[in-house]
Order: sequence, then C-alpha cells, then structure tokens
Amino acid sequence: MKIEMKDYKRNHLFERYHKSENAFIILTTKIDVTNVVEYCNKNKRFYATMGHLISKTVNEIDAFKYRYHDGELFYFDKVNPSFTQMYDDDTIGFFSVPYQDDIKKFTSDFIKIQKDHVDNKIFSQEKRLDEIWFSCVPWFKFTSLTPPYDKNVTIPQFVWDKYELEQDKYYVNLMIAVHHGFADGSHIGKFINTLQKHIDEFK
Repeated sequence: MKIEMKDYKRNHLFERYHKSENAFIILTTKIDVTNVVEYCNKNKRFYATMGHLISKTVNEIDAFKYRYHDGELFYFDKVNPSFTQMYDDDTIGFFSVPYQDDIKKFTSDFIKIQKDHVDNKIFSQEKRLDEIWFSCVPWFKFTSLTPPYDKNVTIPQFVWDKYELEQDKYYVNLMIAVHHGFADGSHIGKFINTLQKHIDEFK
C-alpha cells in the first residue's frame, strides 16, 4: 500500500536519518534458541525454522514493514523472507519463501524452493519490496557484524551465527539492520522480546 509521505507520522524522522550516510541501526544481540535446536534435532532445517520465527515476529511489528523506494513510501500487511543460499562452487544466490503461520507448510515450501534454486543454480530473483533478508554464518561465532547496505534499499536484514551451548542453553548472536527512519530502539527492543517469546513458546 502506498502512503503519502506527508501523512507518515515519522516523516520528520525519516527525512533526518535518510540524509545520513548510514541511515540504519545495526546491532547484534544474543538470543536463546534452545527450543529451536531441540525442535531441529528431530525435524532438521534450522535455517528455515529461524527464518520462520523471525518472519513471524517481523510481521507483528509495523515498524519493520515500511519501505521507501524512488521517493515513495509503502507499507505491506505481510512481508516474506528471502534467504541467502550457498552453492557447491562457492558462490551464492537468493530465494524467497511466502510467509505463512503454519511452520510445517512453510518448511515444506522452503525445501521445494531451495532445492529448485540449488538444482538450477539460480543466482538472482525478482526484486521485491515486501521482503526481509536473511543469512547465517554457521561456521563461526561473531560478536558484531556489519552487512553491505544501501540506504536506498530499506529492507531490514537479519544474520545469525553458529549456535553454541552455554550453561545448558543454546545461543546465537543475531545481527539486526533496520532503517532508523522507520524504527527506534523501542521497536527493536519489542522485536527482540517478541522473538524470544515466540522461541520460548515454540515446540
């Protein structure tokens, strides 16, 4: 849905931050993923499961669903995850999965779409605004990470690292990048707390 910029309640903040060289808040936070690890020990697909839980959370917080493109402001009722995919030849591509609440249906779609991209080595996809971007680095831990960004591409990004056992619980470090014109610390705090709640209730 297109919105007139003058009608956007954070218009003055967007204009202020969008003029900056870096218009994003980029931070890394620690997330308890014990329930996700236990679920995936039986059902596999940690990448898809984390993607689903983060997508669920993003879709509950309006601040993460605004986009700015070519001088126009948009709001989406639903946004869908786009995953980074590594190929055997050490290159990467990207694929999107339509978000839906049912984790089993979402994972089934994830498997089919991922297989198609891997089998056909599809490097690119249709560029859409109603997305959130995901990646993971399961080979190591990081304490902070700054992804490539362009302030004219206002799509939020999320990257998590290798989960690790610490005092009987599993944790990942989650990098969050979101345009400051749309979100402040309060919105990010709500995201983190809501995500942790969804994970803690996940079975």
